[in-house]
Amino acid sequence: MQKVDVPDVVLVSQTQVQKTLQLKEADSAVKEAGEKLRAGDFDGSVALLQGVLAKNPKDANALFYLGLSYAGKKMCREAIPPLTQVTELTPSFPGAWFQLGVCHRQLGDSEKALAFYEKSLELDPADTNSAYNAGLVLFETNRVDEALARFEKGLASKPDDPELLEMTGRCYIHKGEFETAVARLEKAREGTTDPDKRAFLDQLITGTRAMVKR
Repeated sequence: MQKVDVPDVVLVSQTQVQKTLQLKEADSAVKEAGEKLRAGDFDGSVALLQGVLAKNPKDANALFYLGLSYAGKKMCREAIPPLTQVTELTPSFPGAWFQLGVCHRQLGDSEKALAFYEKSLELDPADTNSAYNAGLVLFETNRVDEALARFEKGLASKPDDPELLEMTGRCYIHKGEFETAVARLEKAREGTTDPDKRAFLDQLITGTRAMVKR
């Protein structure tokens, strides 16, 4: 069965915006920048954070939010330096590694993105976004068994996630395990509300069922 298009990666997570990197409370300007970031006011967030960092260039919270703000503006090259600084200041924080993966993926360097997703997953094994995005890179490069392992890892934490179910199903199609693929794809369809995605899954399920009967 011919491989179909791979879905988009997971981008900036609202939950990551809400996380803090340090035990101490962020100052009011950083908190305000976080609110602007959540509201989609990326320019406003950048302006506030640049002021904070002019006074304290190693404020990890401000650097992380700045990276997210640039990523929100689709300025991935500008996002990479502050996010890299966060990994140097707080190497155990998975969110910065994940966002570096997103940025490098957007810039077309999938292998570097994969390394960052894997680092994020190492630090937080329950992170379904890192598992999903790492799986996509592996799936795109026909490393199906490795991709399946990442998607299954994500399902261990989030067993009803339709995107993870869809991708495990597509992996099983590549492996020739069509009955298992159909079961995963049907479960993905049950959890999907988008009509275009449901139509796509219906078509994929019908084609896979035809392979079962051969």
